[in-house]
Amino acid sequence: MAVWVLVVSIKDSDPRLVIDANTRFASERPDVPLHLGVTEAGLPPDGIIKTRIAFEQLLSRGIGDTIRVSLTLPFDDKGEEIAVGRSLIADIAAGRFRSVPPNFFSGLNIIACPSCSRVENERFIDLAQDVKAITSYAAEHDITIAVMGCRVNGPGETDDADLGLWCGPKAVNLKRGPQTLGTYSYDEILP
Repeated sequence: MAVWVLVVSIKDSDPRLVIDANTRFASERPDVPLHLGVTEAGLPPDGIIKTRIAFEQLLSRGIGDTIRVSLTLPFDDKGEEIAVGRSLIADIAAGRFRSVPPNFFSGLNIIACPSCSRVENERFIDLAQDVKAITSYAAEHDITIAVMGCRVNGPGETDDADLGLWCGPKAVNLKRGPQTLGTYSYDEILP
């Protein structure tokens, strides 16, 4: 019996990249266990759809040994990630696949982190929900907005977004691409 000393996790916020990277890795290293997930999938229902897209393609091909559903939810609701994961696995095992909504990969894309233990102010979840609501008018525009909940990963994880907000305990840092525009109180960002 082999003893594993590592499990590889190759994640992205775009499920198409997750599928491609994990498929290529599994073909090169089928002996190495893979942990699947779509990082920064964001708020439900879009975050669930992104995760479903990746898991359906990978798990149905026998790729993946463990999973993580990462949704932007209040701390008290984090158990919903487990329920979503179980539901996705049950659907895939039963051969119930969902089609991708038309134009899902074009238009406004809100990515947000899954509110892990590094989050110092849960207001970032409200911020992500508010950003999604007030930007709905831009649904047809190819814009990515990233809302990250911590100052550990937030600065780098917002670099590729058109607009990035990474949150600290008392303030929100606003970026356009890699350029920092300023630091503002939560109330100044969305009064």
